[in-house]
Amino acid sequence: MRIILDTDKKTITVPWNYAQKIAEINEIIKNGGGEKQYTFSSFLKENWDYCMANTDKYLIVADKPVKKSK
Repeated sequence: MRIILDTDKKTITVPWNYAQKIAEINEIIKNGGGEKQYTFSSFLKENWDYCMANTDKYLIVADKPVKKSK
């Protein structure tokens, strides 16, 4: 699932069906015998915290844009 953090606009853009996806994840956890349930923001926070704790593996720097030649 692609989530976009825009630090200039101070926005987080999630898919239009983000709430449905979180409900599906929670259902999978429940059916698997787990008790954890995500909220709208706890899913984002957990993933952000994990990636920031493991930046050597999960921080991806984009390629430098190629300048179009005339």
